[in-house]
Amino acid sequence: MTTAAHTPSSTSDTVSRRGSALRHGVTRVSGNRAVQIIAVEVVLIAVFQALSPSGAFLSEANIRGILLTASQVLLLAAGQAVLMSAGQIDISQGAVLILSSVVSGQVMIAMGTSAPVGLVILVGLVVAIATGAVLGAANALFVGVVGINSLVTTLGMLSLATGIAQVATKGVNLVGIPTQLASSFGTVTVGAFPLPTILALVLLAVIWALYRYTAWGTHTLAMGSNFLASRRVGIKTLANTIGIFVLSAGLAGLAGFIDLSRYSTTNISGHTNDSLAAIAAALIGGTALTGGRINFLGVIVGAFLAIILQSGLVIINLSPFYQTIAIGAMLLVAVSLDRSSRNRRTT
Repeated sequence: MTTAAHTPSSTSDTVSRRGSALRHGVTRVSGNRAVQIIAVEVVLIAVFQALSPSGAFLSEANIRGILLTASQVLLLAAGQAVLMSAGQIDISQGAVLILSSVVSGQVMIAMGTSAPVGLVILVGLVVAIATGAVLGAANALFVGVVGINSLVTTLGMLSLATGIAQVATKGVNLVGIPTQLASSFGTVTVGAFPLPTILALVLLAVIWALYRYTAWGTHTLAMGSNFLASRRVGIKTLANTIGIFVLSAGLAGLAGFIDLSRYSTTNISGHTNDSLAAIAAALIGGTALTGGRINFLGVIVGAFLAIILQSGLVIINLSPFYQTIAIGAMLLVAVSLDRSSRNRRTT
């Protein structure tokens, strides 16, 4: 065995290689979409903390509110990301959330106080998810069987679900929801985290595992990359289309139940921007609008970006109309980033 002597030139070469590797690593990290979004979030938090009265933005109550809102936005953004990875989209999520909460609330009110509270809450949860799943299946049939574009289909569902919710409630928010719903689920914490937020993160991890370890995830991404080729190689595109729409809308139904558990009432006139926020969160996090790519870490940080913007604008006493402007701007930035990313991959 022979060993080479360490000459000054070889030492400088080693140092140069290490320096180059370090620069490459820094460039790679700084160029990561999730890292960039986190950096923007840190700046926004600092700005809102400085502008909020008595530094209220980072108060315990506001952080708790942000985490609770995150449970809903994460569910919607995850569902949207799944659809987008397959080349689909759903702009009816907010309406599905509203109708699911209405149906669930009405069922729990109808059960009254005669049934055990635990059973009432469980039934309400199942009804909310089932309502969302049924609406998702309807969307899927129009897209997969009738052949209507998903944007047009879900635009129709947006109007349909909103109208049904308004007719069912006569435009008035429900009252009489069991108060134990909040104390048993909506306001429960595990350590420092609200239970709904933990549930949302667990479900997101499960969906990630499906993409990472099962053929279903591979097939879904393949449909987004090339739908016709996926069909030709034997992928059951109709079954997959139904599955992703049912999953997404079921998550919206769960978000509706969380909304119900937080406030013990419905919000008929709210959630108009929920779908846009979910689309923006998924897009800005790195999920491709045209399909074939999904980024779960990006979904999380993108969702928190939307929440931080909304919460910050409220706490510094700006008009709610600015929230709409912020979400619209975020969506345009997200689409621009997606287009830029696609252009770089094709050059």
